[in-house]
Amino acid sequence: MLLIVSFALMLISLSASVDKGRDARIGHTAPTLVVERPDSVASLQGLRGKRVILSFWSAADAQSRIDQTKITALARKAGSRHEDFEVLSVNFDRSERLMREIVKVDNLDSCSQFHVGNPDEAAAIREAFQLDNGLRTFIIDEQGRITCADPTEEQLLQAIG
Repeated sequence: MLLIVSFALMLISLSASVDKGRDARIGHTAPTLVVERPDSVASLQGLRGKRVILSFWSAADAQSRIDQTKITALARKAGSRHEDFEVLSVNFDRSERLMREIVKVDNLDSCSQFHVGNPDEAAAIREAFQLDNGLRTFIIDEQGRITCADPTEEQLLQAIG
């Protein structure tokens, strides 16, 4: 009985959750996503009313890491306009320590970075956002709909406004 209760509590206390009932295609409402770290919680639902640049990345995926640098640079250029949009970056490295080191080395915005190291949580997010063919970046509008997948620099600039 103790084992069952422990397992149930572990499932309840996951650090990331996702609603697989939604679709990660352009024009559809983005799947629900909640990611946590000790000092912060971020959710797509909580970011409604803002445009969101949602990116998934890993040190093992060179293109996704390059995209992180590009997104950070564009967000910094936006400066005060940053109130109209948010960047939410989800890292899938096995080690959170590795992610933190890359954030420092690549001069990424640490406030927008969330690590999902639990394999089950990462698999659920990958499935919900259809990341089986690689890590991606999405632009999500103020109503929570995906307006663009794998945006160009020009599309990112338009999203940032």
